[in-house]
Amino acid sequence: MSQSLIQSLQRETEGLETFGQLLAQERDAIKRGDFTALSELLTRKVEVGQALSRQVRAREAQMQALGLRTGADGQLLGQQIDAGVAEAWRKLIFAARVTRDGNALNGAVIKAHLEFTQEAIQALRQHCGGDAGLYGKDGRAAAGVGGVSLAAG
Repeated sequence: MSQSLIQSLQRETEGLETFGQLLAQERDAIKRGDFTALSELLTRKVEVGQALSRQVRAREAQMQALGLRTGADGQLLGQQIDAGVAEAWRKLIFAARVTRDGNALNGAVIKAHLEFTQEAIQALRQHCGGDAGLYGKDGRAAAGVGGVSLAAG
């Protein structure tokens, strides 16, 4: 049974590493402004995430059958922990932490882009006197202060 758990841990680790690679590709696409690539990466991330969820459920069932559980800090707990299982677990935890850090980095990059965009819009509004010259959510020009509509009807 330990060998089966080791294989499950290895598959989950590989899944996390794949997810981490997708996060790195996503970060590069964000920096390039490649929104087509971002859409494709999102689809792949969802697929890998769903596969990881299935792997986690299978691994948790195997761990429970062996009397193993995880502690608050991710440590492996149980009366008899096979050395191979312990090593595979350490690799899994490392991959999870690297992936978590990559996800946090992407969040920071997105936040920085959003803040820059909001500041640029604010600067345009101040320069143009309100929303004059900007487009609304519907893609139409927003009427600014004192704006005049040239369309009748």
